[in-house]
Amino acid sequence: MPELTRESIIEAAKAAAEKSGFDLSRADFMRVTGISEHQINRLFPTGRWSELKQLAGIDKHPKHHAPLDDEYILRELHRVVNKLGHIPTWAVFAHNARISSDVVRRRFGGLQGTLIAYRDWLERGEPESPFLELLHTKSRHEIPTPPVAIDANSSTPTISWDMLDGPVYGAPIDFRGLRHAPVNEQGVVFLFGMVAYELGFIVEAVHAAFPDCEAKRCVDTRSQRWQRVRIEFEYRSRSFCSHGHDPKGCDLIVCWEHNWMECPLPVIELRKVLDELDG
Repeated sequence: MPELTRESIIEAAKAAAEKSGFDLSRADFMRVTGISEHQINRLFPTGRWSELKQLAGIDKHPKHHAPLDDEYILRELHRVVNKLGHIPTWAVFAHNARISSDVVRRRFGGLQGTLIAYRDWLERGEPESPFLELLHTKSRHEIPTPPVAIDANSSTPTISWDMLDGPVYGAPIDFRGLRHAPVNEQGVVFLFGMVAYELGFIVEAVHAAFPDCEAKRCVDTRSQRWQRVRIEFEYRSRSFCSHGHDPKGCDLIVCWEHNWMECPLPVIELRKVLDELDG
């Protein structure tokens, strides 16, 4: 495969934007071209994705129109659902829709927000739709809204509970077979194993020593070319630094919570990834 250059990535961005017909998102660019975020950041270290968009002239694509209204977006989602006969994943939706999946995610706040908006849309306009029952089922995967905090000025005492002996669980997420959010690095490893294939990784091995995982990811979907990626798991990304790991020995951090904004490595924050995947 020819070595990537700034010029070749800029041309790839132009072609991907032309194909999408709308403002090109970073996620859609990587999905269409197979070019990774690491490669973008390496060749455009100053402005990264924003710089690439500017140089490719796709901040406002020529086909860009006024923002789409909710009705159009939900009607397009409904068209795809009817065509396929089921609620699609984001990748399948992007392949079949006339709009970017990122447009839908941003408008309704991720997967659960989209499912709720679509359910409400069907209840108003298509109450006999066979997809309504399925949407009610999927909506149960939402993280429950915590109780409203009692006002500090209220005379009502705040209820607090002492921690007892025994295991401690994360927030309920009901994601596939995982009942609660991770509370440690082991939970992150387990959750990554559940979604690694959908994120584009093939896991070769998991180690006790640094780095934790050796995997491969596709860097050229057209020619099917794969490269090795060294992964370190952390509950919070900043722990990579406090554990004394050398960034030169790792390519990617996978964590539950990304709290290290000056991190020199690409990071996958799993708590945000879950909104992109079917629960």
